[in-house]
Amino acid sequence: MTAALLLQVEALTLRAGAASLLENFDWQVRAGEFWCVLGKNGIGKSTLLHAVAGLLSPTSGRVLSPEGDIKHATPQQLALWRGLQAQQQLDAFPCSVLDSVMAGLHPYRPGWGWPDEADRRAALHALQRLDMASYADADVMRLSGGERQRVATATLMLQAPQLYLLDEPASHQDVAAQQLVMRTLKELADDDHAVVATMHDINLATRFASHVLLIAEGKVWQGRAADILRPDLLEAAYGCRFEMVETAAGKWLMPV
Repeated sequence: MTAALLLQVEALTLRAGAASLLENFDWQVRAGEFWCVLGKNGIGKSTLLHAVAGLLSPTSGRVLSPEGDIKHATPQQLALWRGLQAQQQLDAFPCSVLDSVMAGLHPYRPGWGWPDEADRRAALHALQRLDMASYADADVMRLSGGERQRVATATLMLQAPQLYLLDEPASHQDVAAQQLVMRTLKELADDDHAVVATMHDINLATRFASHVLLIAEGKVWQGRAADILRPDLLEAAYGCRFEMVETAAGKWLMPV
């Protein structure tokens, strides 16, 4: 049985000023898939996420949710379909971590209202999954960059969209936190949801992604991770040599 199609991109063209980032790009994401988007800095990874989220109009082409072209969707319909976590979180005023996470429930509420005990339990559970429960009463403005990113991920988990879009969710994290975040994202990709995350760490993608979108200048490769994460394709995308190194812990792609 074919998994549900959650995202369809048709003939998408993205430009930044005079620079062409993607041309006539087609892409599909299905429930249960965890896509890592790889490529050099400035190649268009973040721009693609923002276009898919409906926050940036493409030069041409269409982005479709299961309900059709997203340009016709209401803000609430978009919020229930996709959620976007940006690279950095900008907090303008003090707020507890728990209250910040509960903001993810806003698409399900008719107004702001007041959170109930079930909301608090759900927010605390999301924080627990990311080892942030002990920070529930802390001020978000006093968190480290990595801690704030994990709070943002917990907020997205409470929003529970069909399609999770995350821009460098493993950035600013120590090694243990990187593993935790990636394991959690892999778990979020299930029968009803899919995850798309931009990454810089190729070996994190190797370990956790089911699929990879590799973007280079004038070229895109996409498919199952094992088919895309090859030295020859990585060399073409990044402009440096790679070797597959096999150890007792597994296979690793190393630049040389």
